[in-house]
Amino acid sequence: MVNKFEVVEGGYFERRIISIEDNNEARNFQLSLGETRLESGHHLGALIGRGKASSEYVYLGLTIKGGEYTRYNGIPTGIGNLRIYPEGAEILYQSMGEAEWFTYAISREKLQEALDEYDRGKIKLIPHQIMTFPLKTENYEQLKTLFLDIKQMAYKPGETALSEEVSRMLSIALLNGFINAIFASEGQADPIKPNSLTLLHGQLIMATEQLMLSGQENNLKLSDLAKATGYTLRALEFIFKNSVGMSPKNWFVNMRMNGALRDLMEAKPNTTVSDVATRWGFQHLARFSAQYRDMFGELPSKTLSRVRERNK
Repeated sequence: MVNKFEVVEGGYFERRIISIEDNNEARNFQLSLGETRLESGHHLGALIGRGKASSEYVYLGLTIKGGEYTRYNGIPTGIGNLRIYPEGAEILYQSMGEAEWFTYAISREKLQEALDEYDRGKIKLIPHQIMTFPLKTENYEQLKTLFLDIKQMAYKPGETALSEEVSRMLSIALLNGFINAIFASEGQADPIKPNSLTLLHGQLIMATEQLMLSGQENNLKLSDLAKATGYTLRALEFIFKNSVGMSPKNWFVNMRMNGALRDLMEAKPNTTVSDVATRWGFQHLARFSAQYRDMFGELPSKTLSRVRERNK
């Protein structure tokens, strides 16, 4: 559940468990379609995700379940919104319940060529910027059905890979479905600009994570984080609660605790619980163990012993 995995070729994504009380089952679906790629994620409980997309593709993304309480980089996903994400996009994903999404990865040149072929000059992809197209209900449902049909057809464990011809046909069907949906929505993107407060706050949260991870023992004081970002501590509290629904303290405890869980799951033979706790900024071992048990349902020593038994 918390292992890092590949979102698309050249990218990565890591999940963070929020609470053991949630149903944390999650599934991924990946389908190579020649020069394009279809990716999907479906999780049953609340989830935080962090990562970075490949620098080779732009992504057409659609949330088909849970869009009403899902955010991307602090921006509410909403229901029926098609988004085009630029190459190398930073990913900060948060959902407070069950959600399912899919993305279609394609080169910028191929996508722009398809847009121009439909209506030359009407839509130009904007570098380094998210573009959002609110879809009409019928187009949203058509895309959702198309994706689910492809997933049902292709996701058959144990069978041979799709042929080159079938892959090409599916890729064309997806691309045409996205293009038709975009232009049916009158081809007007919502003006989400780089200087919007919502987007800036999402970027701020990602930047503070980098500051936290770059600090010794991953445990910078919140006052130091606020000072480094130029915000007051009170402003930082407001931004976090407004953007991700959590205080900065809870957000970073969750980040560090999930980091400790991953380290224990990937432990080397000489790794100890104390080593991991110290690395992630937990100074009191007993307190760390109690917090860990509350979040993940078992003591860190139990996780470590299970990993060692598995590795045997």
